[in-house]
Amino acid sequence: MFNKLESIANSKSPCTPVLGCHISRALEPAVVSGEFVTSRVNWVVQSSAVDYLHLMLVAMKWLFEEFGINGRFCISIHDEVRYLVQSEDRYRAALALQITNLLTRCMFAYKLGLQDLPQSVAFFSAVDIDRCLRKEVTMDCITPSNPTGMERRYGIPPGEALDIYQLLKITKGSLEKGK
Repeated sequence: MFNKLESIANSKSPCTPVLGCHISRALEPAVVSGEFVTSRVNWVVQSSAVDYLHLMLVAMKWLFEEFGINGRFCISIHDEVRYLVQSEDRYRAALALQITNLLTRCMFAYKLGLQDLPQSVAFFSAVDIDRCLRKEVTMDCITPSNPTGMERRYGIPPGEALDIYQLLKITKGSLEKGK
């Protein structure tokens, strides 16, 4: 994989493999020769991550609209995306996120010339479902300012972290409402 990143960074006009975003002309190899390779490789990684996020947002919006999932994008933090979803649609939204990741990974693999997509990267290890924003869905968030935790003090139970198999079982493998 690093060889592919480096070949993109050293190409005549470096651009991200999927959406084709170009690097600043100031960092093109013709201008800097063999200099700033680390910065250019980092640019490929970071800009591709932005492409990945944009594709995920578009795919999720499409699936939400197509299947009547009542939710919307809330925030992106580093490598996480958060959605606000009506409680009865939470499992369908989580399955939509898994499908979105599969579609996005496939697009990247295809554009990079990779003919195989291992299942271990096709799906997220788990999708978190929770009623509040916390680091981990199973943490009760006991802190000096909240010594009794979320469940005892506010009645907020732990959330769920569901893998693709659990989501397929719960949703019967469908994004359709009421299946």
